[in-house]
Amino acid sequence: MALAKDSKLFAVGVDIHGVHNMDGRIPVSPNFERAKDEDQARELAWLSSPVAHLEGLISPILLIHATDDRNVDFSQSLDFARRLQKGGIPFEQLVIPDDTHHWMKFSNLLKVHQATVEFLERHLK
Repeated sequence: MALAKDSKLFAVGVDIHGVHNMDGRIPVSPNFERAKDEDQARELAWLSSPVAHLEGLISPILLIHATDDRNVDFSQSLDFARRLQKGGIPFEQLVIPDDTHHWMKFSNLLKVHQATVEFLERHLK
């Protein structure tokens, strides 16, 4: 969110299991009465989302996400990557197949750290 709101302050960003669209996290069900402030809540959720602030984003981003993440849906990173690509914003993506939010395989943790270091060295040296 900080990178999206003030890209000039941050040279690059590394996003691991990021939540990029808070609006999609508000439950909607036809079986329940709508909250009186649902529209206001949706607007606030949208404005609290990095995807709402892409117009000034210029810093390269490394997106890292595991496909079996049960804390943050993998689709958050897929959608964000699509939006970055559409906006011409530079990004790289590392997808960790069949692992969770907390890296159950130590080798994946090492892969994430190595990719982060290499990304930062490439963009900051």
